[in-house]
Amino acid sequence: MEELHLFIENEGERISTVMHIPEETPAPAVVFSHGFTGNKIEAHRLFVRAARKMSKEGFVAVRFDFRGSGESDGEFEEMSISSEISDLNSVLKFLLDKKEVSREKIGLVGLSLGGVVSILTAAKNSITKAVCTWSSPACLRLLSSLRDSFGVDLSQIEKGYIDLPSGYRIGRVFFEDALRHDILDDCAKISPRPMLIIHGSQDSVVPVEHARMLYDRAGEPKKIIIIEGADHTFNRREWEDKVIELTIGWFKEIFKL
Repeated sequence: MEELHLFIENEGERISTVMHIPEETPAPAVVFSHGFTGNKIEAHRLFVRAARKMSKEGFVAVRFDFRGSGESDGEFEEMSISSEISDLNSVLKFLLDKKEVSREKIGLVGLSLGGVVSILTAAKNSITKAVCTWSSPACLRLLSSLRDSFGVDLSQIEKGYIDLPSGYRIGRVFFEDALRHDILDDCAKISPRPMLIIHGSQDSVVPVEHARMLYDRAGEPKKIIIIEGADHTFNRREWEDKVIELTIGWFKEIFKL
């Protein structure tokens, strides 16, 4: 196996990317999209472990930082859902030209907001052949979520931005752009391509009801798995192992690997 660290360009800015390449190629590819304020490593190195395990199982696994996050160019304040969709599309187009990748077997995994971006991207392109979401919202109750989950002072929005306690600043463009997207409507457009929805029963950031809303709107073939007791980012080794194992098993079945 090989790990390549590289940059993919989008709109004149660089997207920091890691490709995990299996011993035998061409191979199916799976692209991981991180969550809000996350990066291509993710909480407790979740994406690193998942990508390395997928590579051992014969997949090309790809992790990347959206612009404004991690080691990519750009500022977080300039980020929007549309800019993240654009970044993911750039990564997908890059993979189409790689000899290591089976062009007809490219799937997506998205955590939290990365799940939203994966759904919205797949609904509007034919490159993606399968979608798996981890802890993905079904709708964006942005302001109430920021208040409840991050302790944000919402009066700041009048200044054109909101500062998070973590040090990140969200620009007004993020909120304005979010109104343009309908997650459930686009979820329905993924079919007849398969979709797997995984969620923790004790997710306090994105309640498990969101997973059921996505499942209800998705067309066949579709599958939902609720991991009992798990939180938003599967913060116990048993939960982490389970979400990775379930995801790999599903993609192996879908791509007949």
